[in-house]
Amino acid sequence: MREHDPLDREYSPSTVARDPAGTLRRYRTRGDEARSRLTVREHVPYGTGDGERCHVFPAGPAAPALVFVHGGHWQESGVDDACFAAANAVALGMAFVAVGYGLAPRRTLPDMVDSVARAIAWLHAAGPDHGIDPDRLHVAGSSAGAHLLAAALARPTTPPVRTACLLSGLYDLSEIPRTYVNDKLGLTDGQAARLSPLRMPAPRCEAVLLAAGEHETATYLRQHAEYAAHLARSGVPVTDVVVPERDHFDLPLDLVDPTTPFGLLTTRHTGATTREGTVTG
Repeated sequence: MREHDPLDREYSPSTVARDPAGTLRRYRTRGDEARSRLTVREHVPYGTGDGERCHVFPAGPAAPALVFVHGGHWQESGVDDACFAAANAVALGMAFVAVGYGLAPRRTLPDMVDSVARAIAWLHAAGPDHGIDPDRLHVAGSSAGAHLLAAALARPTTPPVRTACLLSGLYDLSEIPRTYVNDKLGLTDGQAARLSPLRMPAPRCEAVLLAAGEHETATYLRQHAEYAAHLARSGVPVTDVVVPERDHFDLPLDLVDPTTPFGLLTTRHTGATTREGTVTG
């Protein structure tokens, strides 16, 4: 980030988060724990592109699945950092799939959207081979992952999913070419406009849970509100929430964790219930 640049600060969530480095370490710690304790099929290819691999945590035959797309400004993090909610999901009877998609600068943003769309299509086709019911896919993404899901699900060629949970995303990329984020992305103004979910159809799903943490920059909170309004205008059932005492980084750790208020909301959003670990979604 360029020092003292106000626009750069608006696109740097760590400037207002409480302990971003510590939280990112918790992502990996929880994920590593899940990978060591649970049954997992690692680095399963869903395509042939760079980084098109996923970790699949089965939960029994014909189970619903929670599919998670990680964040990192499209240039950081990876599939190994995206498994932190696996134990929560499997405990609720849901398979969990952590999706990797490759990162900038080796991959372009259109490449990444293609990858996420391809992952969803692959799960529809190959899900039963991994104990997943393709008619009960629930997707979630944080930050860059929220953007990629919103863009991929806007395409008429991407198979629809049951629900989407989009956390702390950017839905209007028009300012990105003037920020440090673009040093690796290399977006033109035209590309930024075309890749903005605010200019796209709504995601193809039955309902969207749109969330952001209380401790976000003004730009992230503004874009959250604008995209909520866009979804409402598009006729998509949307639950819009700004979560108290959460920031850009620690909000995803509550995903399908029924012991936290937001985690309970995400659990209900997917149709899961805590009774006997069954799932109705």
